[in-house]
Amino acid sequence: MSEFILHHYPTSPISEKIRVVMGIKKLTWRSVQIPNLPPKPDVIPLSGGYRRTPIMQIGADIFCDSQTILAEIENQYPTKMKNAGLIQVINHWCDNLFAPIVKVAIATSSSRFPEDFLKDRQALFLGAYPDMDSVTRRIPHYTTQVRAQMSWANAALHDSGGFLLGEAPSVPDASLFALVWFIRRRWENGEEFLTEFPDICRWEKAITDIGHGTYDEMTSQEALDVANNSDIAPENNGADSDDQIFSKGNYVRISFDGKSGEQPVSGRIHSLERNRISLIHTNDRVGTVCIHFPKVGYLIEHL
Repeated sequence: MSEFILHHYPTSPISEKIRVVMGIKKLTWRSVQIPNLPPKPDVIPLSGGYRRTPIMQIGADIFCDSQTILAEIENQYPTKMKNAGLIQVINHWCDNLFAPIVKVAIATSSSRFPEDFLKDRQALFLGAYPDMDSVTRRIPHYTTQVRAQMSWANAALHDSGGFLLGEAPSVPDASLFALVWFIRRRWENGEEFLTEFPDICRWEKAITDIGHGTYDEMTSQEALDVANNSDIAPENNGADSDDQIFSKGNYVRISFDGKSGEQPVSGRIHSLERNRISLIHTNDRVGTVCIHFPKVGYLIEHL
């Protein structure tokens, strides 16, 4: 079994989600530090143009979005509880809740961000809004949405007396933890806000103590060499079509389903599953790689 290589940077909240999963499962992995802004010259050859963080690499297979990353980790190191569907339901809820959280963070901290960073994150997360003022006016609304949903999580942790799915930590705890981790570090009054949720704060300390598993650093060039010297994993046994819309061998492009200004990733379909689509992509620096995307949250179009 090839090693997990995580391409990430320290302040990325979604990377923190995956790092915590590594800790919960007591995994050993390799860490590649990448820039927090484009261009990302040693990432794009692997990801085919996908610029979000993190990506996970296993040989010549590249996993984009936490949906596919978590699914692959769970596939190789399954949770004892049979809850793969619930894991993704909670993860998807957390991803959706991240949208108002990041809007508050950007709007309340815009004056402290470097200009190039602010411009990039506005395009990535605020593309549906014409200017910063329009986002700032909605801060009370976003905060209300976050507060209401955090109260659900607080109640769930109170009732369980431990972690989200019982007495032991599991992958959904990492998904929620990434949001709390980000609020505490990036909201102007994040620490004060979190005091409203005592069970979350108790649980947060327990998750922090788990750590990130065992890892060592790898250079980006070493990761590229791994991809170049590896074969992509064999095709899975999933469905070879998707409601007669897409089939193996079709050339498609995949993009984030939202106004984020991101470039699509193009390639030939290598395999299809109910929740995943995988593309063959070739370039001079890594040869042939297989890039795995979730279907939920992404727009898939024929070329």
